[in-house]
Amino acid sequence: MSKQKPVMILIHEIYGINDHMKSMIHYFDKAGFEVYCPHLLGQAKHFPYVSENEAYDYFMNKVGFDKSVKSVLNLAKELKTKNAAIDIFLLGFSVGATIAWRCSQNDQLFTGVIGFYGSRIRDDVDLAPACKTLLFFPKIEASFNPREIASVLEKKEKLCVTIVEGEHGFANPYSAAFHAESKNRCFQEIDEFIKVCLLNAE
Repeated sequence: MSKQKPVMILIHEIYGINDHMKSMIHYFDKAGFEVYCPHLLGQAKHFPYVSENEAYDYFMNKVGFDKSVKSVLNLAKELKTKNAAIDIFLLGFSVGATIAWRCSQNDQLFTGVIGFYGSRIRDDVDLAPACKTLLFFPKIEASFNPREIASVLEKKEKLCVTIVEGEHGFANPYSAAFHAESKNRCFQEIDEFIKVCLLNAE
């Protein structure tokens, strides 16, 4: 009997499922995952990067974190109902990382959680992940000091925080802030992280 593919649920930024997310879907599909990328924006398809303010307002006013967390948890529960033994990973970018962080309370559902530059994690530093969690921050963030947040987060069990060169968006080749070296370093860590999580889950 062939082993069930692990699942990767990707959580997009305020912009929706754009070229960056499509490239991530392709990446994890090729890496042997069953990939899901729930569309959290409802009516809006996706926003271009130049419409950052509009995209942010739309996400905050029409979508929000609570609704998004619920959508992701519902998808994971549905997958677990079909196959309780399945390994599910979450990977979120920006607001997606904050959503993933909130979902990390559910070790019954997730084998591992990964987040890139979740600025709003700073509002939820009291949370403690119940499953193995990996967070990436750039050295420079406009709205907060990543080192300060990291020093609070690092004390938590099951959590690893990595700070790399660059700014918000460093892992996105379509962003002006793209930093190839930092992105590659993070993806090496992700590969290792997933391997360890899957070994421990066996």
